[in-house]
Amino acid sequence: MSKTDYYTDNDLSTWERIKKAFANDWEQTKADFGSDSARDMDQDVDDTVKQMAGSDDAFENREQAFRFGYIAQQRYASDHPQWNDDLDARLRKEYDGNYDADRRYIQHAYGYRPRS
Repeated sequence: MSKTDYYTDNDLSTWERIKKAFANDWEQTKADFGSDSARDMDQDVDDTVKQMAGSDDAFENREQAFRFGYIAQQRYASDHPQWNDDLDARLRKEYDGNYDADRRYIQHAYGYRPRS
């Protein structure tokens, strides 16, 4: 499988359904770790609509890594319920991007579980 063929239509459909929840979770995670620039998820609509365009830690700048990690979880969680060296090596080979720069975002997405 080539790296450009990694995502099936079903993978992308699943990603589109979860993407907004994941983006909100990312903002909350940054806030939980003390980021002054993270959106407060209890803001009103006007504040929520504001984008962090141009910010290095904006969700849009990390979406490729988050999508890859979340889809990898869907594919490999039964064999690798926890992140480990074998999984890391496999994902490094499959990732179509700068794995070293994006690894922590991929790992975060791999461990992501939507809130009920």
